[in-house]
Amino acid sequence: MKWFVRLSVFTLITALVALSSCKKDNIFTSGEFTFSTDTLLFDTVFTTIGSTTRSFKIYNGNNNTLKFDEIRLMGGQSSPFRMNIDGEPGIVLKDVLIGGKDSLFGFIDVTLNVNGGNYPMVYLDSIKFEANGKTKYLILAVWGQDVYIHNKDITEGIWPNDKPHLVFGYTAVDSSKSLTIQAGTQVYFHKNASFLVYKGSLDVQGQPGNEVVFQGDRLENFYKDIPGQWYGIRFIEAKPSTIEHAVIKNGQIGLQIDSTGTATDYTLSVRSSQIYNQSFFGVYPVAGARILMENSLVNNAGIASAYLFAGGAYNFNNCTFANYNALNRNTPLFIMQNYFQSQGITYTRPITEAIFRNSVFYGSLNDEFLIQLQGIPENYLFDHCHIRHSTIQTGPNFINCSWNTNPNFEDTQKNDFRFKLPSPLHNAANPGTALPTDILNNPRFTPDIGAYEFVD
Repeated sequence: MKWFVRLSVFTLITALVALSSCKKDNIFTSGEFTFSTDTLLFDTVFTTIGSTTRSFKIYNGNNNTLKFDEIRLMGGQSSPFRMNIDGEPGIVLKDVLIGGKDSLFGFIDVTLNVNGGNYPMVYLDSIKFEANGKTKYLILAVWGQDVYIHNKDITEGIWPNDKPHLVFGYTAVDSSKSLTIQAGTQVYFHKNASFLVYKGSLDVQGQPGNEVVFQGDRLENFYKDIPGQWYGIRFIEAKPSTIEHAVIKNGQIGLQIDSTGTATDYTLSVRSSQIYNQSFFGVYPVAGARILMENSLVNNAGIASAYLFAGGAYNFNNCTFANYNALNRNTPLFIMQNYFQSQGITYTRPITEAIFRNSVFYGSLNDEFLIQLQGIPENYLFDHCHIRHSTIQTGPNFINCSWNTNPNFEDTQKNDFRFKLPSPLHNAANPGTALPTDILNNPRFTPDIGAYEFVD
């Protein structure tokens, strides 16, 4: 009986060893492996600023487990890239397994060092994968760019355009100082950063085809149309300032002008500029600010493209105010108001000038136009404008205006507010007050309403 037990145990152990030996021979595949991409390409990354994380997948198409003897970031410690495979970070990873018909995620991010250059640079590295005597490489590539850094600083003089400017926190033009920004300058803002002009003056000198661009610092394609990435440009009791041929996009408030101005000069003059994809307001003059705006486009804001709040002076000509954003907006794109409320008390401020000529106020809502006035009657004029509102306005405040016909814009989702024929904007502006050229510097002969002149 003891002999039988010993024999059974011996037989069992022998069988287990044989089974284990069989599994050892067959657990790992000698087959191929593939990647979801052969090159992981990053969009432009600013020096000293980390990138977003990019991912890829490693596929084992075989039935058995695949073992990588080594996965190595070839640039080693000096590489600007950082590697993480299936949750494990490192420069060299050993004995990494993928089950049969399974896959692993790889994650890569990158931070570049300053190199003192003015031109974009390309950095390359690779990840080596070794399994069963086979070696494959995944290429890593990133465009890098040195920048001028502004971090809660006071600025004046001239900003050059030889490389971008990157703002953290804020950059400010202080009292009695002035700043000129040259044509072609690219200005990027980190999350919630802002541009302040406090009792100073700003002169943005963009040119047709060489605009000054203000935007967030996330340059991945996903962020190209995302509002709210930075605060905006704010004028506080500013001296007369000018913005020409600028693009201001993807912020919270494009232009906030909360200053009293003077009786003779506009606080801010904006010409041939685009302001779009703001999470709150495109243009927001507050409490007596004076603003001149010509040949400019203000499009897509979470609340209103233009909110003229608590009195001031407004002179707009050949502008396009639009709003076709995908947010759950229920407010008109254009609001003009001469009062504000505080602790249950209503205060009014006069509107000393309100002239709107040859301009479009049109969006996705039936009512895109709201004037809210209290106290003494205010003088305002809409002359040769095209407006969307369910109630057509008449009387001396509305001269030769057209209503509610689709302007036939080229592509509202791509911020293209040129128009196709037929359009109520075509040849409908006042020849005596229309500007001689449009936002793109095209001549106006028989002038059109809005920022863009129709060109065959």
